[in-house]
Amino acid sequence: MKQPKAEAFDHLVEQYLALESLEVTEELLDLCGASIDTRALPLLRQRLHEEEAQLPQLEARGYVRLREKGEQLIASLRPLIAALEQEKDA
Repeated sequence: MKQPKAEAFDHLVEQYLALESLEVTEELLDLCGASIDTRALPLLRQRLHEEEAQLPQLEARGYVRLREKGEQLIASLRPLIAALEQEKDA
């Protein structure tokens, strides 16, 4: 049986991957294999920065659905990155 902390982390990963592009998912698989761990932090931070930078442009152009997807991706990246950073510091 999985620990509650592991189940919560798995949920964060699942949420994030459901929103991410296949290209980035493949890159994560190359980095970490079948599980996401602290090796993914640089890529996840980069994706967070890219998505945050793109939001104002999407909003200015009126791309509501793309902006909403970007917001969802950011909302899933932040807790995932925080969980990995805690794991790294432990």
